[in-house]
Amino acid sequence: MRLIVDTNVLISFFRENPVRDIIMNSALFGLQLFTPEYAISELKNNKSDLTKYSGLLGKDLEFAIMLLGFFIEIKSDDFFVEFKDKSENLSPDLKDAPFFALALKLECGIWSNEPRLKQQKSVEVLSSPDLRKLLLSGEPNK
Repeated sequence: MRLIVDTNVLISFFRENPVRDIIMNSALFGLQLFTPEYAISELKNNKSDLTKYSGLLGKDLEFAIMLLGFFIEIKSDDFFVEFKDKSENLSPDLKDAPFFALALKLECGIWSNEPRLKQQKSVEVLSSPDLRKLLLSGEPNK
């Protein structure tokens, strides 16, 4: 199963929790995870918040951000630029448009814990509890 990971899920990577475990073991679960470069920029632009959330400082935080690239394929805006307009019309918030554009390009869903993203019907949006339920049922490995 291929999924686009949005920033709120990525933030969970910076602490011990089930989301981090899913990301780090994504291959074992049969998941291919992707995110737009925009999400990594958001993380880097909010390092002070990430430090408060995770307790990681300086080089440890930089290393953790870099480590995401081992588990999640980061796609440049150029990769999905042809879906920019459609995603901006589809997304409930312009800041989420890159995630929708990448999902449209890869024809897959989005992993997000933002309920408002489920308000549209064009792209499937799975919350962390939704994904855990799927993983427990064994469906992504089909």
